[in-house]
Amino acid sequence: MPPHRCFHCGATKPTAQGLKAHIQLNNACRRSRDSAARIGTTAVQAVSNRASSESPSAAAQNIAIHSSDDAPDGHEPHTLPSPLLDLPPSKRTRVEAAPDASEGHEAGGMPKNPFLDDHWYTSGQAGAATGRGRTLFEVMHEERVQEGVEADAPWVPFASEEEWGLAQWMMHSGLSQSEIDRYLKLDIIQNRSPLSFKDKRAFFKKIDSLPRGPGWQCELFELQCEERSEGESGVEVFELWKRNPVECIRELLSNPTFKDNLRYAPEQRYEDDRGERPVLGEMWSGAWWERVQKLLPKGATLVPVILASDKTQLSNFSGDKSVWPRAVLAYQLFHNCMRSLLEPLVEAGRKGVEVVCADGYVRRAHPIVAAYVADHPEQCLVACCQENHCPKCLVQPNKRGVPVDLPVMRDPEKMLAMICSALEGNKGPGFAEAGLRSIHPFWANLPHCDIFTCLTPDLLHQLHKGVFKDHTVKWATACMDGKEDEVDRRFRTMPLHPDLRHFKKGISLVSQWTGNEYKQMEKVFLGVVAGAADPDVVKAVRAVLDFVYYAHYEAHTEDSLSCLQDAWIRFHSHKHVFVRLGVRDDFNIPKLHSMSHYIDSIRLFGSADGYNTEGPERLHIDFAKLGYCASNRKQYIQQMTTWMERQDAVRRFDQYLQWLKAGHNSQLPSRSGDNDTEEAEDAEKDGEEVEQETAPESHARADVDSEEYTISKRPAFPSTSVKTITEEFGALDFIRCLEDFVTKTVASSSASRPSLPIQAASNAHSFLRVVNMYTTFSVYKQFKKRLPRMSQVSKTLAMDSIRAIPAKSAGGLRPATPSQFSTVLAREGVVDSTQDSEREDGISSHPLDGMPVGQVRLLFRLPSNMEHVSKHPLAYIEWYTPFHRYDDLTGMFSVAPSQRLHRRRASIIPITSIVRTCHLIPAWGRVHVARTDWTSENVLQRCDRFYVNAYLRHSDFVLFRQLVDNWRRSRSITV
Repeated sequence: MPPHRCFHCGATKPTAQGLKAHIQLNNACRRSRDSAARIGTTAVQAVSNRASSESPSAAAQNIAIHSSDDAPDGHEPHTLPSPLLDLPPSKRTRVEAAPDASEGHEAGGMPKNPFLDDHWYTSGQAGAATGRGRTLFEVMHEERVQEGVEADAPWVPFASEEEWGLAQWMMHSGLSQSEIDRYLKLDIIQNRSPLSFKDKRAFFKKIDSLPRGPGWQCELFELQCEERSEGESGVEVFELWKRNPVECIRELLSNPTFKDNLRYAPEQRYEDDRGERPVLGEMWSGAWWERVQKLLPKGATLVPVILASDKTQLSNFSGDKSVWPRAVLAYQLFHNCMRSLLEPLVEAGRKGVEVVCADGYVRRAHPIVAAYVADHPEQCLVACCQENHCPKCLVQPNKRGVPVDLPVMRDPEKMLAMICSALEGNKGPGFAEAGLRSIHPFWANLPHCDIFTCLTPDLLHQLHKGVFKDHTVKWATACMDGKEDEVDRRFRTMPLHPDLRHFKKGISLVSQWTGNEYKQMEKVFLGVVAGAADPDVVKAVRAVLDFVYYAHYEAHTEDSLSCLQDAWIRFHSHKHVFVRLGVRDDFNIPKLHSMSHYIDSIRLFGSADGYNTEGPERLHIDFAKLGYCASNRKQYIQQMTTWMERQDAVRRFDQYLQWLKAGHNSQLPSRSGDNDTEEAEDAEKDGEEVEQETAPESHARADVDSEEYTISKRPAFPSTSVKTITEEFGALDFIRCLEDFVTKTVASSSASRPSLPIQAASNAHSFLRVVNMYTTFSVYKQFKKRLPRMSQVSKTLAMDSIRAIPAKSAGGLRPATPSQFSTVLAREGVVDSTQDSEREDGISSHPLDGMPVGQVRLLFRLPSNMEHVSKHPLAYIEWYTPFHRYDDLTGMFSVAPSQRLHRRRASIIPITSIVRTCHLIPAWGRVHVARTDWTSENVLQRCDRFYVNAYLRHSDFVLFRQLVDNWRRSRSITV
């Protein structure tokens, strides 16, 4: 049988099924196949692969697909094997990447290769292309070629690539125009830097010559004011600066930078091959997209529009300068402005507009308002309701503290009818009950827009600031023995960790909180409350934190949504303790009620993390506050629009140059690269060079996709004696543990590798005989390793720092620095590669089996003549007790220092056996007022029992909370 050749890359496979799997595994091949099958293609010969009666030769037959004049990606017409064209029009589940039993699941339990259902796209029902077009950068390139720009100088109008880099820096540095002018007129710049621009006027003339996007327009609104002093006009004029949203959408969709990040049709991914357990992540995986797609013409491309608004202060010194005056004048002004801003979306949403997409194909796009990101006051403003009502449902204000499984949602048609009647002077009986305002809403004519459903969860204001900081922390502190003093004492005493902020003075004196500080408090607050408050208070706090962490998932399954629902129920089961203790009278709190809408919103729009108000607030800094600071404070709004136009032009031109360098195929930068940069910077601070090594394949069930680690090429302490190791690093049993490690390793190697030279074993024993207190070793401060991928909390691999740094005393102006000895999860001893994840009794093994907690006291390397014992650096670790004690109150494991013969049990292991860092929270007990000698530096030595923190990072939460809870439930069901 002739080989089967891939029509895109030319690879050959022996069978049609093998070719099909190859194309499904490679995105470029799969997209090229889909495009060829969808755009103007005609099958000259079609062979069905469904009839089992056909001969193998017939099933393997190929069909020629002749595309239109512009073949996909510039290729000639291809030949497609018939099995790949046999795509049924009905819904079915197919696998995006061929499942491999050896791949299995990620460390967090998510499938590495989820099953994909993209029938909307492959069948042409959505995202269908109508032809070929030129992308944004292709148009820019052609225009520049016509202007005479040479290929070897694409950075024109700047004289060189270095000058363009300087121009970028000046535009993104936050310097004002006067500061840029002073910089360019410095003697050193004028005399030594041959720049093509000598002052700010010449510089901005070059910036303004760069290709521009949609322009800004100013529209004036007049508002009649009731109270004016004598002689003043009763009309106040407001400016609305806007850009055409349809033109903005055109540019975004046509930008090749986003080519691999766009979806043109709904997609569903599943944990199972039957399509019964969906994975909800991005918006295209939610039910909303598919629901609205059915309302559009066949082949239409739905473009979800996400809106966000928030009043922001432009200057700490000018309190009158606000972006728009929502609360100052009238709610109607806001709706009038929004109506004017979104007016182009009405016609475009109904009839669609032809758009050239990033992949070079033309599609008919329908921009539809899908989500509105705002905090509670803004949501009520958008929904035209009073702030003491829910903007999404019709729950009564005095019933918001009662959990309701199926709240009555606001119906946009009924709400609009009542508002229109009220505007005509006829307020019906349901108007006041629904808490509506007499405002003509901007969303009345937007096609397929249910504004109440569009209001998405707000993790920052509703959960972090509202439910947690403003309410839970306040209530729990009031219920604790010792109140604020005890809370501050425990925060001050908390052990250190690189991913944890240390509140040196506690939290009661912090006057201004940021979103990051709320999250840092959440990491340890349950451990702070444990032991010092009523058990029901601890359970309520745990439920709130569990809800916050589950709500932050970037990808949800039915299991995580069930856990989210369970956390919400548990809080309402234990919240009455605050009434019993006299802290609260009721729970009619808007942000607390908003938690009841999270699961429905996630099912509709994907993970809530994508609609957090942290994003818009960050944009306020980038586009509003920085723009204001770059102005001269006179007619600043117009200057801000000019500043933003220039910023857009610089970013667009930089993306264009990157597109050229990448061969007309640019991609967004990877976040993992940032970690590598930070890692290199950390090493440079210590004067270290970094080398990267990869450990052998591990058979542990734990959580490693790969065992990569990075460590300095030059150790920080190259000749450290055993005496120093014992006294300053605290490795008291170093010599005994070294002898034990070398002896066992040599014995194990001799058994598994009979070819190991006898001389090597003899050298090892000779080395041990001469080790004494003055023998020196190369000692490192730290190493870093990649944490395994957990798709539900992050799409990228994060780096984990494992440190063993002794304390440094003060000297001169240099302050003293505390020691840093990381607590870690590590594999003690050799893990059996044949060990199954299920025991003989049918109960799955504990997710933390074989990984006790230890504290790293030393990172070192054996001499070069001992590399046959271990080619990797080693770690001296003091161990804690295994995970046998589970605290039902906090849901965290409890461990204690492990003892052997009245000494800390310790051993030496390769650093590749270290899985990840962890954080230990002292089990303080009821109060620890008398324990004034405890500090964050010595608490790990003074305290005799600890909780293993499940909230340090979101990946720790998956491991210590979700996976452990799932294991406990499965064990109880099996038993």
